[in-house]
Amino acid sequence: MTLIAVLVFAVSAGLFYGRAGRVGYNTDEGQAIWPSQYFRYVFLEGRLGSPTWDANYWTLTQTPVYRYVIGASIWAHGLTSQELHLDHRADEVRGPDRAKYLDPATYRDERKLAEQRRVPRPPPDVLWAARVPMVLLGAGTAALLFLVAAELAGGVVGFLGGVVAAAGFVAAPFVQTLIPRAHTEAPFLFFLLLALWLGIRAARAAVAAPHGRFTDRRSLVLGVMSGVAVGLSAGSKLTGVLALAGLSGFAAGAFVLAMLARRPQLARIVGPRAILERAWRWSALGVVSGLAVFLAVNPFLWPDPVGRTGAMLQFRQQEMLGQRTLNEELAVPAGVVNRLWLVARRSTFDEPWSGHRLGLPVEAALALVGLVAVATRAVGGRRSGSLVGGDALFGVWGLALVIGTGLNLGIDWDRYYLPTAAVGLVLAGVGAAALVDGARRNASSRRAPTTTAATPPPMPTASSGSAG
Repeated sequence: MTLIAVLVFAVSAGLFYGRAGRVGYNTDEGQAIWPSQYFRYVFLEGRLGSPTWDANYWTLTQTPVYRYVIGASIWAHGLTSQELHLDHRADEVRGPDRAKYLDPATYRDERKLAEQRRVPRPPPDVLWAARVPMVLLGAGTAALLFLVAAELAGGVVGFLGGVVAAAGFVAAPFVQTLIPRAHTEAPFLFFLLLALWLGIRAARAAVAAPHGRFTDRRSLVLGVMSGVAVGLSAGSKLTGVLALAGLSGFAAGAFVLAMLARRPQLARIVGPRAILERAWRWSALGVVSGLAVFLAVNPFLWPDPVGRTGAMLQFRQQEMLGQRTLNEELAVPAGVVNRLWLVARRSTFDEPWSGHRLGLPVEAALALVGLVAVATRAVGGRRSGSLVGGDALFGVWGLALVIGTGLNLGIDWDRYYLPTAAVGLVLAGVGAAALVDGARRNASSRRAPTTTAATPPPMPTASSGSAG
């Protein structure tokens, strides 16, 4: 599997490299490249306090890890971007008329607003330097999709599930446009899937036999690594907090099941107590390490982690209001059910390759088969600990991403469906592998003999002649 994953990375890197040279510039790239000087502030100048990390537009609008990635690449190329203005859009953050940005009327003069929010366009060499790490992280995301789907599909057809997931990701038109660009999507999605893969391995290590100190230590180490990756994902984009919520939900569920398993009659239903206790320990440790990394990478949060995280979320709501007002034609329908259906449809049909190019629900149909397969394995093997295994973790993780995206979705932009589309592609890979494996087993059973060969009748014996 490792060799195939390396091959997937190499092929994907070549494809994204070509796309990075052709895809058009987007103003969001300027929004990401200009504040990439935070890499210089933190790692080269050690500026970790006021005024650099006071409440300003840059510290409130997004978390900084993707800026570190872009800034490191620009610095490694021997380039610099324009000096960052810390007072950019200050009236939206702390101005006396800040309340007007909660009034839709403010956004009617779109041209004036765009002029006030203008950011410098980077020169071609800086833009290219900023896109290089996105090519690598996008290829790494494809490789991780292969590993996650192959891990969940399992068996001799596991590699097929991985190939389907990775190929579906690289072929999707919106992926080819978004991933090579220099903004937050590639780092966010890479760390998100890295955390998921490490978490699945931690879950399977906790369930694996024989159970002993080595197994416990391995699941705990993998749990910490998964938490670190979750923290880096949330540190790249606030949407990563949904993955942290999913891991927290898994830990809480495992803890409840472990408490139930203290009764022998319930343990026969929910699974062995030892496995359940290992599951909540590694996942809880992952949550703690994820929160620690999320805090550590963002000096803005250090003085007041809870209050300033709340301020970031509040400011993002303010920005989302502006985006919906300026793009009324893309506003999503009201109602939780409508939004969840929109997320499911866009993630499994509209955005993937077959739905977008051919109008055929290939990925959606395979994802439905994969969902049934994952749920069946998670519930069917509960007596051996599958309720806290890799399938269950993936289910809780994916559910958190889908529900969280739906509840917070205000505008129908394709970038918001990247994490849920990744979940759908993993399920599509599992579904493809399940269908092939089922067909293989069916063919094998038909070839196997069903009856034993008939016993031949005894040879007749010669009768003795009578005396004449």
